[in-house]
Amino acid sequence: MKNIIIGTAGHVDHGKTLLIKALSGIDTDRLSEEKKRGITIELGFAHIPNDDGYNIGVIDVPGHEKFIKNMLAGIGGIDFVVFVVAADEGIMPQTREHFEILQSLGINDGIIAVTKTDMVDEEWLEMLLEEVEGYFAGSFLEGKPIIPVSAKNGDNIDVLKAEIIKKCDRENKRREDKELFRLPVDRVFTMQGFGTVVTGTLIEGTCNVGDEVVIEPKGVKAKVRGIQTYGKETDSAIAGQRTAINLSGVKKEDVDRGDVLAAPGAVAATNMIDVALRVFSSSDKTVLNNSRVHLYAGSKEALCKVILLDRDALGAGETCYAQLRLEEPMALNRGDRFIIRFYSPIITIGGGLILDSVPDKHKRNKPDILKSLEILETGSLADIMEQKCSQRRFPKNDELALELGILRTQAAELVKEEVAAGKLVMLSEGSILSTSKLERLKSNIEYMINAYHEENPLSDGIPKQELLSKLMASYHIEDEKLLAALVNYLIEIKVISDQGKTIARAGFEVQHTEEHEALKKELTEKYRAAGIEVIKNDEVYSLADKNTVAAMLVELAEEGIIRKMDSAYYISAEGWNQALNAVTSFGADFTLAEFRDKLGTTRKYAEILLAALDRAGITRFNGKTRTALIAR
Repeated sequence: MKNIIIGTAGHVDHGKTLLIKALSGIDTDRLSEEKKRGITIELGFAHIPNDDGYNIGVIDVPGHEKFIKNMLAGIGGIDFVVFVVAADEGIMPQTREHFEILQSLGINDGIIAVTKTDMVDEEWLEMLLEEVEGYFAGSFLEGKPIIPVSAKNGDNIDVLKAEIIKKCDRENKRREDKELFRLPVDRVFTMQGFGTVVTGTLIEGTCNVGDEVVIEPKGVKAKVRGIQTYGKETDSAIAGQRTAINLSGVKKEDVDRGDVLAAPGAVAATNMIDVALRVFSSSDKTVLNNSRVHLYAGSKEALCKVILLDRDALGAGETCYAQLRLEEPMALNRGDRFIIRFYSPIITIGGGLILDSVPDKHKRNKPDILKSLEILETGSLADIMEQKCSQRRFPKNDELALELGILRTQAAELVKEEVAAGKLVMLSEGSILSTSKLERLKSNIEYMINAYHEENPLSDGIPKQELLSKLMASYHIEDEKLLAALVNYLIEIKVISDQGKTIARAGFEVQHTEEHEALKKELTEKYRAAGIEVIKNDEVYSLADKNTVAAMLVELAEEGIIRKMDSAYYISAEGWNQALNAVTSFGADFTLAEFRDKLGTTRKYAEILLAALDRAGITRFNGKTRTALIAR
């Protein structure tokens, strides 16, 4: 069966609830306060029975200005609207406000019901119908059916119902893939014997009994224990249905109106969104940069700060790019629509479209930022993916799917196509970057390595960990696997070369000058002359540039001319061999003093040598004496 959600809209006391009762037989005012005051306060829900094969859910919204926030909690997920105008009053303040809201939320189809026709004469009704037609001219309701009805005596209710049925024969634009499941929660309650129940309009995806779900933005995990749609138990619910879901593993206190029940990874929890923002043409308010406003998206309300990215003020009828910085996290996706209301007085002033639900924090009046937002608004999926992979983060396939609002398989196929086209690169651990970003990284990494080569001409390259630390600091990357994958990729494409413990510029070779050769000879002679006596590095650093001397010491050690004791000392190879011979000459355990006397050196040098022998696994210290661990 095709699933359709319709919503009402219109001024308070224009007969929305009574009209729904006439169509469905259900009184959506369930609260005693609503019945006492004769107005709708909270969202009401019904379904219209029919023999045409449609599940038609109806959301009855409050019309009173004091309850606009409740209206906003339910109206965003509808397929089309039944816009109600009372024949005895015509266009009123909330008529205008509701209409602006519908346009900002992207609602683009509907029927106009002129109610309470039993309260006016034919001449008045004819005049009122002309007024209504004129008011909606040029909008999405222009040319849509305008049906005069009376819920009181039943006039034309059957005609209105027939038009609703006719509109239900429409293309289903809601996606039903399970991984996209999202249900903004508009009611939470506890049923005895069942536990926590949430209700909402299932806006995307499919949900089945037994599914693991997440309550966002809290990140609380739960399991679907039971499902009802239109008052009947079912094993599954699909996009376009009013749905009640019984959850296990959570308490009522774990869920709030405005949360989103979702499949894992289906929605982003965020404190910041990039948007295309529009102020209503009818608004007498101007949105200033840094304004504090109420944000409404899905069934959630939150306070946020408006950062206008290309101007200082946004007036009536104007649109611009902005970043909304939220005072509490919300669960939102790219493509979602929203409404903003002034902080004080709380009046509706505008709305718009979410372009990015997980953006970086932007500076104002930056042409590159504005261009990137234009791509997010008007570009192809490939354009947007390339841009996402050009920014500071290194996204993976599932993150791109979420940020673009597409299936993971679609994202993977698009990545594959873009890699083949030479626009994207995938690293070995799954991170994706654009080729333009790779070029920037290549230039920066080459600069780092070249700078190291210049400062350390005798070193075969920069130590790997030092390079990773520099990259971590420069690009705020904390994932060492990602860093290693990036370096490995640059090695594969021969930008840099792996020297074992170090990384060098591709094709780099150590070149000795005459000065280097002279230094090498001087150091060799100095250590050989010292014999068994170790030499502290500080004593030879004065012979030339410290980095050059340090690199030369490493080279001499690699060639076996000297031996490193620790970070502060080297010894000649001959001296090290003397120490080995001394150790193996003892027939039993020996003391420091015995070792010192055997070599004819000082206690200081003997201690340094024995500590190095211990670390090399040649001797073992038991607290008083040492044992040789190698045979003579």
